[in-house]
Amino acid sequence: MDTDKTGARIASMRKERGLTQESLAEMLGVSPQAVSKWENGRALPETALLPGLAKALETSIDSLFMDSSLRILSAFYGDGIESHNVANRLNRLIEDGALEIDVNGTSLACQIANNRPRYLIVKYQEEQGVFYAYAGEGDRFSIDAGSRTGSRTESRTGSLAENRVGSRGLSPSDKAEIVAAAYGTARAHYDAMGKIAHYKVFGWGEYSANHETFPSDPANDEPEYLTFVYMNRDGLHLITCEEGESIAYNGDRTGLYRKQQTGEAFIPNVPMLPPFGKGWECSWAAALTAALQAMSHAASYEQVMGVSGACYRLAFCSPGWDYSSVDGLVAYDYATPAFKAFGYAEERHGHVEKADRAAHRERIMKDIRRCMPVLGINLRVAAEWGVICGYRDNGEVLFCRTKYDKPTIENDPEFMRGRPEFKKEWLGPYNYMQVDNWPFLISYFTDHNHQAPSDAENLVNSLKVFVDCSGQERDSGYRMGFQAYKVWMGDLLDDEWYEKNDDEQLARRLSVNQFCTLALLDARRAAYAYLSGSASLLPGVDGGLGGRVSSGLGGSESSGVDGGINRIAELFRIIADNAERIHRMLDSGEYLEGARARRFWTAQMRQEQAGLLAHMLDAEREAASLAKSYIESN
Repeated sequence: MDTDKTGARIASMRKERGLTQESLAEMLGVSPQAVSKWENGRALPETALLPGLAKALETSIDSLFMDSSLRILSAFYGDGIESHNVANRLNRLIEDGALEIDVNGTSLACQIANNRPRYLIVKYQEEQGVFYAYAGEGDRFSIDAGSRTGSRTESRTGSLAENRVGSRGLSPSDKAEIVAAAYGTARAHYDAMGKIAHYKVFGWGEYSANHETFPSDPANDEPEYLTFVYMNRDGLHLITCEEGESIAYNGDRTGLYRKQQTGEAFIPNVPMLPPFGKGWECSWAAALTAALQAMSHAASYEQVMGVSGACYRLAFCSPGWDYSSVDGLVAYDYATPAFKAFGYAEERHGHVEKADRAAHRERIMKDIRRCMPVLGINLRVAAEWGVICGYRDNGEVLFCRTKYDKPTIENDPEFMRGRPEFKKEWLGPYNYMQVDNWPFLISYFTDHNHQAPSDAENLVNSLKVFVDCSGQERDSGYRMGFQAYKVWMGDLLDDEWYEKNDDEQLARRLSVNQFCTLALLDARRAAYAYLSGSASLLPGVDGGLGGRVSSGLGGSESSGVDGGINRIAELFRIIADNAERIHRMLDSGEYLEGARARRFWTAQMRQEQAGLLAHMLDAEREAASLAKSYIESN
């Protein structure tokens, strides 16, 4: 077995899934150094880790070790609305560096029960690079890694055409380019690329699915569909609309979206937000990440947390101990640097009066038609951030993504306790949920009309936010940064409060404590991931930051890494480790009420948590001092 090729394959798959070495290591319970050794060909993963590794990389165990010059990176068979991931199946069918298959539901082992035209969309890798290919239902699709022509598709009419898309053919570009088009039904449709070429000279912003623009097949008595395969900087995409609707370009023509019946529109494929406790714990940063990804920005949650500075935030409400402490924008403006980092500015409106709702409804609909999501708070269930991504009935019904969607759709028993059973027919396209409440905060993207800072500039700006927000003391009743640590510790050690207050008040405080700890752990993990992944942006600069870093755990030490950003990143790894210890200590495995909460959350546990917070505060002060020294010297 060639460990170098296996390692390169793992690295490629990891990057394809948008994972860092640190995030993959965390998913598998190993160190980032172990992942680095695999990818550099110095070691192979242990057998026990293979199922988890394959799941994390969305592949099969066989594909990790396949001895082939051809590998399918991603493959989807679908109709532009419904799709099936068939990458693992195609990888299993590769023989001697070649793949050949008839494109249909039987050969691909998945069925689509509707009458829309279907396509296979493939992204694959061979020694010459990464390429894209597509084929329609009923075509013969083949890839030969040893052939100069690459992928080929034999159509149902018998013609043979090369459709390789990559460095030796059609290359990804910033603007969306339609490369295949069909009009009709799954049973009877025709190649509409001739029509697209004819209309291209008019510079249309959208294509209507009607018999005037795309003549109807005489054999069709059913609703017909317009289906496009298009290319942009992110690769190949498939989109469709029904007769009477249209497919339109977004504002900067980097993508296409389905423009549905009069009075409704939906931005396609806004990512599902993970539920609380499953990642992306800052709902504001989670919503912003999903919105950016829907607008074709290659933004990760850790990057959004990093460039905004939200990864350094800590706000704490005392003596009230309120859940709102974890709201990403409570007490400090992390939105301005976040939007600026991607070339936008934020326009935020709070507590919109009913007299002004009509104007905002029009603004929301306009932005959605331009494929620009809108962020809002308190869209469903509770006052958390989400993404408004569609509407019906001229905006009277709005659709969204929130962190409560997945447990609602799956009727999770614990989450749905006391709520009526959710029915799938209540969903909109792309499994979007209806907005239940008018948002009391609305956040718009301005036009993407100015140059975004470089990654290095964003890193420096992030450090400036860290120094500033950690030194703040109070805002709107919330203690900030270092002061928040102090107040939190003081309240934990106030034994008199826990003795004189009843069990229900103590149980509520425990719940808030768990919520705040989870948010703190998530933020500091993101800080470590962002800083360690950005260290190379400022090469050769250490700002006098070498030496050793005290871990604060029983006097033990962890060797610091020479180089300023690496040293600060190491401090945040230590801070995150402490936060994880607190999180595990507070995790009872169930929701505790009344006297059960008092028995679990002992004075000794509170003292241990306060001690760990004190160590975290020391490390964070040191990190802020190093960041300030770097900023002042540059």
